[in-house]
Amino acid sequence: MSHEHYLKQNQLLAALPPTELKKLTPYLELVVLTAGDILCEAGKRPSHTYFPVDSALALYHRMEDGDAAEIVMVGNEGMFSVSHVMGGETLPYFAAIETTGHAFRIDRNLLKQELARSESLWQTLLLYSQAALTQIAQAAVCGRHHSLNQQLCLHLLLVHDKSLTDDFILTHDAIAHMLGVRREGVTASAGKLREDGLIDYKRGHIKVVDRQGLEAQCCECYGVVKQEFKRLLGY
Repeated sequence: MSHEHYLKQNQLLAALPPTELKKLTPYLELVVLTAGDILCEAGKRPSHTYFPVDSALALYHRMEDGDAAEIVMVGNEGMFSVSHVMGGETLPYFAAIETTGHAFRIDRNLLKQELARSESLWQTLLLYSQAALTQIAQAAVCGRHHSLNQQLCLHLLLVHDKSLTDDFILTHDAIAHMLGVRREGVTASAGKLREDGLIDYKRGHIKVVDRQGLEAQCCECYGVVKQEFKRLLGY
């Protein structure tokens, strides 16, 4: 299904004061992001800041043995990269596209100019950075204390939040890689969710059938993250 894409489909852009969004609008370009592509390597400065619409990207740490561990997933609730707001310029993680979709992007230097001009713009993006830190911290808690089934529910809910459809491209291999578990475990948990009528899947596609059911089987981590975004940014 095709969708018309507009700036306020990104919740962070929608949370900006109207005057600030109006000033950014001429600089924001709609682009397609393709699953599996590397958006930025670790230690490199991204040329643009991205505000996803119906795509999702993830930050990964590459281990010495060549494996990678997911740090955080970013979708239409936020932006990449917060280093442009925090002043660090680069991150020790690489960014890869998790689900194919669209994003609005702005040249890094143009955004920095706008941040220097506008305290309200800077403050809003800084609040997002704080909310993103909560998401990272809660993911660490979840991975250590909650079951694979709960982690899978959390991940599917986050991807669903970042999509404009109930049906999205996401393989079991990709989920296993993101959660740092064996594919067989993901397949078993996904099979149980399908038996319960919560999801359906085939050929790399996952469809959310019962959103409330997923939330019921998820751990408290999803609510913690959602509440912090609502407290800080109102969504």
